[in-house]
Amino acid sequence: MIHKAIAGIGLFWLLIPVVAGCGGDTSAAKAAKTAQSAPLPVTVTPVRTQQVQRTVELVGTLEASNQVTVAAEIDGQVAAIAADLGDRVNAGQTLARIKDAEFRYAVEQAEGNLSLVLARLGLKTMPSPQFDVNQTSGVVKAKAELDEAQVNFQRMKTLLDQKVISAQEFDAADTRFKTAQAAHQSAHEQARALLADAAVKEAQLAIARKKLKDTTISAPLAGSISKRFVSAGEYVKVAAPLFTIVQDNPLKLTGMIPERFAPQIQAAQTVEARVDSFPDKGFKGKLTRISPASDVASRSFMIEAMIDNTERRLKPGFFAHAAVLTEVDPNALTVPQQALLTFAGVSKVYVIENAVARERVVQTGARVGTNEVEITAGLKPGELVATSGLTRLTDGAAVAVSGPVMPRDKPEGANEPR
Repeated sequence: MIHKAIAGIGLFWLLIPVVAGCGGDTSAAKAAKTAQSAPLPVTVTPVRTQQVQRTVELVGTLEASNQVTVAAEIDGQVAAIAADLGDRVNAGQTLARIKDAEFRYAVEQAEGNLSLVLARLGLKTMPSPQFDVNQTSGVVKAKAELDEAQVNFQRMKTLLDQKVISAQEFDAADTRFKTAQAAHQSAHEQARALLADAAVKEAQLAIARKKLKDTTISAPLAGSISKRFVSAGEYVKVAAPLFTIVQDNPLKLTGMIPERFAPQIQAAQTVEARVDSFPDKGFKGKLTRISPASDVASRSFMIEAMIDNTERRLKPGFFAHAAVLTEVDPNALTVPQQALLTFAGVSKVYVIENAVARERVVQTGARVGTNEVEITAGLKPGELVATSGLTRLTDGAAVAVSGPVMPRDKPEGANEPR
């Protein structure tokens, strides 16, 4: 009897955990089931139709729109430097000076030589190319003597015919007439030679004056000094480089665009460039040139755009991310950024239909404004998408819209290049 009682008590205590365990599992299952069946609170917003700026993106390099190396045009010693690295210069502004004493003396000498020739012509200034040498004093004098000799010759011929004078006297008048003719011809030729010599002396004077002018080194265009090669006191030779000037406003952007975008690219389209130095700043410009040929290796063609650099923030040589603004799509579909779930390159949203969440895989496009994302496939206008609680939602989950529908104001400006 004692053994049976002990066995009964042991069986009782063994059954208690089993019964208790069965009761506990049932309560937990019921609680989980209740929690699972409770609608999840979410906020929603409708899929919107907005205007989106289409772009073609590229990477490129900013270059100076123009760059020149200023060189010496004469030999000489540098007397002074008037510009240095980084200085802004205007066209015609003095950059340096070469000692000019020798060149001033050369100009004075050339002026004296020209004045001497003009004086022999009886002139004070250089005449025009149409000048008649018969107006020079030497030719005028010779012409007067020729006219007198001709009149005397005619008179002597008449007297000879009347047998008033001898043949010897007539021969003397004839000789004087022929001599006057030769003197007039010689004066005419001498005047022409002097006039030609004056032209030579004038050219020599112009060269001397140019060399004197070349002692002042001037900027051929407006820009910035990117290099200085000489210092005051150095002796420079003809063609020796002195300065390099870059024209940094506007800057030229060059880059390659895949050939599949060729139909969308046209001259004068707006281009927006961004650089790593100013990531939040967009620099606008215009597409100016399009290559007529595509590169066989890259299957791309080159474009050039002029980018405004009025503030001088950009520098030649900067690497730039750019976008060519091609066309405006007035019917693009957009949703807020927070409505998207992206994993492993796949984007999805939850569409709310009849208080039930439906998972929808979508394709995204450009960013619009600061918070909107374009949806190129997977949604229809007006559908409601969840904007909260996305990590707890599953396909087919019951939801309760706990907040108002959140349409967003249409963002200003075009889409940001991705």
